[in-house]
Amino acid sequence: MFAFVTRPIRQLFPTLASLVCWCGSLGALVFCALGISAFIAPDFWFTDNMSFFLRQFLVAGLLGCLAGALGLLMPHRLRLIYRRSWFFALLAFLSLAGLTAARTLENTAAIGTPVTGAKTIKVASINIERMFLGDRRLTSFLEKEQPDIIVIQEALWGLQVRRWERLGRPVGGLGEDGYPDHVEVGASESLVVYSRFPVKMERSTIVPGELHDTASVIHDPDRELLQVQLDTGAKPLNLLAVHPDSPRNHVRWLNKRRYFDEADGIIQNLKNGGNDPLLVIGDWNSAPWSARFQRTLAENDLKTAYPGGWPRTTRFFFDYRLHWILGSPVDQFAVSDDIRILDVRTGSDIGSDHLPLIVDLQLPVQTGN
Repeated sequence: MFAFVTRPIRQLFPTLASLVCWCGSLGALVFCALGISAFIAPDFWFTDNMSFFLRQFLVAGLLGCLAGALGLLMPHRLRLIYRRSWFFALLAFLSLAGLTAARTLENTAAIGTPVTGAKTIKVASINIERMFLGDRRLTSFLEKEQPDIIVIQEALWGLQVRRWERLGRPVGGLGEDGYPDHVEVGASESLVVYSRFPVKMERSTIVPGELHDTASVIHDPDRELLQVQLDTGAKPLNLLAVHPDSPRNHVRWLNKRRYFDEADGIIQNLKNGGNDPLLVIGDWNSAPWSARFQRTLAENDLKTAYPGGWPRTTRFFFDYRLHWILGSPVDQFAVSDDIRILDVRTGSDIGSDHLPLIVDLQLPVQTGN
């Protein structure tokens, strides 16, 4: 009786192991195909958005291929089909890894070393997700880093002013808690630029967007591009703060595409208007592997860089401790060729669902009069 019961149990383990290996191979093939779709069909909403998850697809593909490799040592009823499915999964994984690596390096500049006599600045970009600018977690970060320029997204400036007034504190926190002495607020009150350098010029451009959810008053489809020119004491710095719509549905994806088109026009005008250095920074709501993001860099002769040479999560979901699993690198910067990139890193958790992006840059030396 005992032998009759244990025999099916012994037969169950090879069956389950075979099933796991099949799932690994087929799962790797599916996930890698989704990732590859971002490269071969970038002008469609669904496939373009797959670029947000390439790191997760690569990890899933690797684990699936490893599980599938174990299955090569096991007997299968459809052995030839199994071997071919695993081979195609491995091929898809290697293709995705190669495409991702090539796209990461496509418009990336090497981290440089400081040049004597050139001006060095530190810039921090933070999507604060409507948190109070006087929050102690945020100000502690700013006091520690002491950035020369702070570019803030989702500021809700009008509500910030009311909170400062209610607390009886100076509006804007200028010169306190790590905030520089100058501030420019965009027309939408969503983009805000703090600077230790005087502001020579400011211009807001509102890009109208189509409203997807007419029942919601939280989402604003109209997005802003905020230009400022800063008197750094070296060559003037043109800074463009960006924050397009999040492409979580087709309508908002189209809003983002129109925003990028407008940004390209502004960048070209700035570059045609002179040879001053240019910095474009903010929450791009695009992964570095998005073809549209890379097109903006390539067509405008802009370069970027990543912490440690590899894009890291800046937008995470649910909990900071899960940011490596449930997150994506969407906060980016790009600079003209005359700006030297000295360092790129992400800051600590400051209470938002975004991590700060911190870049150290060196501006070109002023020559002539």
